[in-house]
Order: sequence, then structure tokens, then C-alpha cells
Amino acid sequence: MASPDPSDVPVTRGVPSDLTHAPAGVSHLRRYVSLRGPNARMWIAVGYFSVILTAGFLVVLASTFLHVINGETTVGSVALWASASLAMMFIGPVSNVFVLRGLPQRITRQGISADSDGVIVLQERKWWFPGEGTFIAWPEIRRVREETVVAHRTTYFIEFSLDTHRTEAELPSWAENAAALGLAGDPDAATQFYVQVPADLKEKILRMIERTSPFPDIVRRVGPKTA
Repeated sequence: MASPDPSDVPVTRGVPSDLTHAPAGVSHLRRYVSLRGPNARMWIAVGYFSVILTAGFLVVLASTFLHVINGETTVGSVALWASASLAMMFIGPVSNVFVLRGLPQRITRQGISADSDGVIVLQERKWWFPGEGTFIAWPEIRRVREETVVAHRTTYFIEFSLDTHRTEAELPSWAENAAALGLAGDPDAATQFYVQVPADLKEKILRMIERTSPFPDIVRRVGPKTA
């Protein structure tokens, strides 16, 4: 069976996925590659450590009040306990505000999904993080290719070049652009963005897109580039 010609397929403008509701249906040929890496475990550990520091602050604060109420304090001891409470407050509760605010987005599942309709680059909902995802219909995609950037260390990316224009708000917050990576942009592409991937998953993602896309030769492979 011959693959459909891109000119015969109506171009559907992809829009950011609505991840606040469950999908109404599931497209066939759905495939998914998770990009959640070891940093998620690190942020979970940071969250636990921040909670422990907050508990320490509460213990110091409660101990200070008990000593004051029972009259078991001197001016020096009160100053010492107050200083300890103040230090613990900034290390514990204040750090909790910043850590817990962004923690769900840092530990949630994120990845690339492909099905018969197109590709979704997504971060799933978790706790108070609503999730975000960008849907790209197959006719919009000019090409998908690998990029290897060699700078201080070797970093691997999947490049998405689109024939339709996307604003920055319509792209994943964790996507990079060519300028930020020191790469030459494609002047013929309306939109171009890059998603960093682990070395061992790069080929798996490209094969997933090759096997799911209705268009031949959508995936291209290139050699390493030095930034």
C-alpha cells in the first residue's frame, strides 16, 4: 500500500493538548517513550530533605516557646534559640515554598508519544501541576532528526522542524531552540525546536516515529556537531 502524498492530506493546525481532562478517545497505533530521567529521583530527595528541615524548624521553635513559658531561659539562651529558629526558618519553610512549587513538574512523567494522528511532546499532570503537551499533526512535520551537540559534554537532542508556525507558548517549556544550542537554524522551517533525550533512548524515539508516521523519510539522521 503506497504512502499518502503530503499534498493530498489536509493540514491540521496542531494546538497544545488539553491535559486537564481525560481524552475522549484513543487513536490507534499509539506508542510512547518516557524521558523521565534520574534527576526526578534527585528532586524527590530534595523534597524529603526540605520537609525534614521544616520539621526541625518547628521543633526548635516549639522548644524555644516551652523554655520561655517555663521560665527556664536567660537572655543569652533566648537569643541563641531565636537565632537558630530564624536560620531554620529560611532553610526549612522558605526553601519548601520554592522546592514544592516546582517539584511536581520536575518529577512527573514526560516523554514523546506518537499515534495515527501525530506526535505529542508532553509532561503529564501531577498534583498541582496541570501538565502540558504540544500536539503536532503529521502533515505539519517537515522532518524529525537527531542532533548531537559536542561541547563540554556530548548531549543528544531530537529536532522537530515544522511547516506551521508555533508561538513560544505553544511549545513545551523544556524545549530548546537552535540559537540556544549554537546550531544553524533551518530557514525553510516555520518552527524548529529541540528536545533533549538520553543517549540510549534517541534511536528508540526515531524508530517509533518512523514506524508510526504515514509519510516516508520523515526521520533523518545526522552526525555529531561541535558547539
